[in-house]
Amino acid sequence: MKNILKQASVIMLFLTVISCQKKSVSDELNGSWELRHIEGIQVARVDPNFKPGNGTLLKFEGQKYERYYEGKKEEDGIFSITPEDTVINNSKANYSFTFNNNKEKIYVLLEGNKLVIFNGIIAADGTESTYEKL
Repeated sequence: MKNILKQASVIMLFLTVISCQKKSVSDELNGSWELRHIEGIQVARVDPNFKPGNGTLLKFEGQKYERYYEGKKEEDGIFSITPEDTVINNSKANYSFTFNNNKEKIYVLLEGNKLVIFNGIIAADGTESTYEKL
């Protein structure tokens, strides 16, 4: 009986440890993301919201990325992601990207199924692009 209780305790401890492990940033980011909204370049009578299936995608896998516009691949390469804590446009970026070993940082907010990319500051003709994970 003691042996069964010991084994059950070990199994419960193992399951608890596994269930408490945090997802890595790569796990959260990997997959396809589709554009849903752009803030900062409003044009009269043009909706800043994008419907599902619009074909403007970002795909991430490991350290590789691909960028699609209207379903056609426009760019691919490698990227790196670094934890950040920066306020941009009254939002808080929690990571920065560098693409293809470029020194320019692109700030992002990665939160659940939402990815916001800050391209500069809206007050200085920048944009905020919001993507949803597919």
